[in-house]
Amino acid sequence: MGKSIKLRAFAKANLSLNITGYDETSGNHTLDGFMMSLDAFDIVTLTERADAEINVKFVNADIGEDNTAYRAAKAVHDIIGGCGYDITVEKGIPVGAGLGGSSADGAAVLRALDVFYRLPERGVDMRKTALGIGSDVPFMLTGGLARVSGTGEDLFFVENKLELFIVGLMSGNVSTAAAYKKFDALYPEKSYCPTDNEKMFQLLLSGSPDALGCMGNALYAPASALLSDIERNAKALRDCGASVNLTGSGGMVLGYFTDMEKFYACTQKLGDRYGFYVFAPVKTGILHERLD
Repeated sequence: MGKSIKLRAFAKANLSLNITGYDETSGNHTLDGFMMSLDAFDIVTLTERADAEINVKFVNADIGEDNTAYRAAKAVHDIIGGCGYDITVEKGIPVGAGLGGSSADGAAVLRALDVFYRLPERGVDMRKTALGIGSDVPFMLTGGLARVSGTGEDLFFVENKLELFIVGLMSGNVSTAAAYKKFDALYPEKSYCPTDNEKMFQLLLSGSPDALGCMGNALYAPASALLSDIERNAKALRDCGASVNLTGSGGMVLGYFTDMEKFYACTQKLGDRYGFYVFAPVKTGILHERLD
């Protein structure tokens, strides 16, 4: 058996998500917003094989062959060749929530292969490869808190000075493709920017809780139109005194607190709901658990 590595790949939340246009070259919408890593994680184990096959197995989730873990491994293998890999992904990040679980898996595979082979020295452009796997993957490689723009390639990392307590309510599964298709129908100009990200940037730099009042998500209306429980869960969190935002394009609504007592009261009130979660920010996107 070849080398083996086990990594934690952390989730993300969108504090803000503005859609600024559409890039005809890449076929992706252009974005401007803030992403933050959360303490929910998948465990990704990658082991070298004696042959050149790439096998991916998921635990706790039914995910098909077209997945980011496989695409990341294949993208690297196409450049450097060599052996194949057995990859196991133990899902801890809720699927379809908009928490970036698939992007986290792809980022973890890239990081594992970089640890093994020092990919940039072998001709692999890490950022370009990450972006080819998914627009969130470049952020997930590093994690923490960052302003993300373009199609995900432009990153400006910021120290997170806010102590946040977060409640998540899962409303159902909204696919990213369906959310963007609905967005294009609602906003034919393919642009909607509900958040003043310049103001939010200054507030985050200073660690001001007022940053939470700036949150917004251009996909909130499209996702809510596809899944009515989003608005119901958002109201439940607002009634608890939370600042509320949709995670990304998925079906989970997050309520943010800076007051622990209000957070605790919310967990007591809503904790028996199906699809209830609690989160906290973390400062990294990927954490090495073990290298054999």
